[in-house]
Amino acid sequence: MGFVVDISEGTLREAWELFENNKKNGIDDNGYAYALWNYRNEMRVIQAARDGKCYCGICGDTGIRPSVFYENGRYYNQLSICKCTDAAAVKQAIMISGLANEVGSKNFKNFETAENYQKVIKQAAKEYLGEIAQNKKTWFYIGGQTGAGKSHICIAIANRFFQNNCKLHYIRWVDELRGIKSDINNTERISKMKNAEVLYIDDLFKGGASNYEISLAFEIINYRDCNKLITIISSELLPEDLKKVDSAIYGRIAANTGVKYFVRVSVDENKNYRLKGKQNDLFGGE
Repeated sequence: MGFVVDISEGTLREAWELFENNKKNGIDDNGYAYALWNYRNEMRVIQAARDGKCYCGICGDTGIRPSVFYENGRYYNQLSICKCTDAAAVKQAIMISGLANEVGSKNFKNFETAENYQKVIKQAAKEYLGEIAQNKKTWFYIGGQTGAGKSHICIAIANRFFQNNCKLHYIRWVDELRGIKSDINNTERISKMKNAEVLYIDDLFKGGASNYEISLAFEIINYRDCNKLITIISSELLPEDLKKVDSAIYGRIAANTGVKYFVRVSVDENKNYRLKGKQNDLFGGE
């Protein structure tokens, strides 16, 4: 069984002299001095990076953590991946997703639960993530009253996917529809929605649903249903209202959410926190 050798600053300063002396006198130290010398050189690269502007104070944004490793009677250089690469991957995924301005202000911690319906929403979201942690491909749909925290809870869910290095693609339905209509070569945009590892559709069918919108939504949802791709949806439409818009879309969503994660927020203006003067950064746009 090998182990990482603890290197003192004094030993590190003497690394070059030790290496030269052993080499000159033909001393076999099982590779210790050579490994130490290489370790020193790697650390110098990292230190140089640290002296400049860098994200990680441990590896200087090199992404590596050098060490001297001992195993089977010999010393070796070992390079391990710095933990900051995980954080960088999460940061990049958030930037790519389109949610960069949202995830920092919308999470489970600041989702208010003063009212019973808010407790129900938060509990459903947490139990949903519990199923995802068991590698289930369950979907999540929340529909109903505007301003009641639907987008907030979906973004909180999305943030957990980011933390687990999932590639999540976010679209605000109205904006994406406008982009597709204005883009002659829109097949790439549609393909991205269909094939994303995790897709979050915000405000599905906001302002009504034209035949084109229904057709496009069915194409995306049907594809994702057939290919078992996780989908998160928020909408002003209650489940029963969605069924009236298109029963085929409703059926596929219901089959993937089950009753438990087909969450309804009954229409009640008292649940609209925007009208209550709450800060927008608590619940965001719906």
